[in-house]
Amino acid sequence: MPHTTAKAASLIRAGFTGEIPATALPGIDRSGGLGLDHCTPEQTELRALLALACFNHGTLAAPRLRWRVGQIGAYGPVVSPRFDHLVLIVSACDNVALRLVGSPTDPHIPGMRVEERLGYHLWRLRHLPSGAQLYVSQRELLPANRSQAQRLPNLRRRLGMEQPLTAGECDKIAAVPEISLSMKRLLAGICVRMSLRDPDGSFDLGGWFTDPLDRTAERARWAPASRLWGHEGRWDLEWRGYPFPGDLTASLTHPKAGLEGVTVNRTSTRTWLIRLDDAELHLHDEEV
Repeated sequence: MPHTTAKAASLIRAGFTGEIPATALPGIDRSGGLGLDHCTPEQTELRALLALACFNHGTLAAPRLRWRVGQIGAYGPVVSPRFDHLVLIVSACDNVALRLVGSPTDPHIPGMRVEERLGYHLWRLRHLPSGAQLYVSQRELLPANRSQAQRLPNLRRRLGMEQPLTAGECDKIAAVPEISLSMKRLLAGICVRMSLRDPDGSFDLGGWFTDPLDRTAERARWAPASRLWGHEGRWDLEWRGYPFPGDLTASLTHPKAGLEGVTVNRTSTRTWLIRLDDAELHLHDEEV
C-alpha cells in the first residue's frame, strides 16, 4: 500500500476491521501500513496460540488441543492488533476473558493469566510463557444506572499472575506440535483477521461464526466445528460452518489488508493450499 498518513490509514483499517478510527490509529505502523501483522515476536507467538485455541472446536477439534475456549466469534469480536499487545473488543468481555483463562482447577489456554481487571469493561491478560499481553474490552458500555449494580467476577477463582504454570498446563504445552516461524506468522495473520471484512462487501469472515452478508443458510446446517493440526511448516485447517473459504483466502491476499507474501492455490473443489515462505497450510472445507 502506498505511503499514507497515519490518520488516513486508520480510516482504511477501520473499514476492514470494524474498529472505530480512534481505536485503529494506535495499530498503524510507522510506514503508514495498516499494522495488522506488524508486531513483536511475543505477539506472534500469542496470536498463533490463539489460532490453535479458537480453531480447534467442536467435534472436529484435535484431541490434544481441546482447550474448551469455545466460539469467541459468538461474541461478535472486533480484533484490534497493536505492535506490542492485542485487543479483543467483544459483546461480553467477562465471558470471553474467563473462557480464555479458565480456572486453577480447569485452565483453558495454558499459561494465560488475569493480570488485572480494570473496572467493569476491560480485562488485561498475560500469557506467561511468551510474556505477551492481551486486552479484552466491552464493546457497548453499560448504562450508568446499571454499572454500579453489576457484580464483578470472583477473581479468587481465576488464574492470576502470582500462580505459576500448573502441571496440567505444562502437559498441554508439551502436547503442542512444533510450529515453524513462517507458520506462526501465517496462523497469527489468520487470527487477527478472524472478523475481517471488505468495506466494498465482497467478503466478511464474521468471527468464524456467522455470515453478515446473508448469502446463504446452507453453511449453517451443521454445528460449527474446526480442526487445526500439523507440525513445523505443514499444517491442516478444516472446518464446518462459517466462514466461506473464499472469504478466508481473500482476507489473506487482499492488496490492502492481506498478509504480505501469502499465495493461495485451489487444489480441488474442497481444498486450498496457502503458502507463506516455507509454510504450507492446507484448507479443507467440510461444507462443499
